[in-house]
Amino acid sequence: MELHHKYEQNPDIIETDLEEELILLDPKSQEMFSLNDTGRIVWNELSSSTVPEVVSLVKTTFDISKEIAERDVTELVSNLSEAGLIIPRANTNG
Repeated sequence: MELHHKYEQNPDIIETDLEEELILLDPKSQEMFSLNDTGRIVWNELSSSTVPEVVSLVKTTFDISKEIAERDVTELVSNLSEAGLIIPRANTNG
């Protein structure tokens, strides 16, 4: 995973906000994914921010260490990418 990449949400994913969790449905695989508050921030911010920027936001929002934020965000980004929910942008300059 390239930390400096920006990602975009897979346009096929159906998103349902249940307030306490964010549900993502991949209609092709019919798999459903549930995101907590941290996952919601990552999901919403990745299209406009790099992974280190999202780590910083999660660290500040939840008042946790950089190490914990980095571990949680990079693990989630990896899982979202492997599941095909997010796609690295081809051009990340600027």
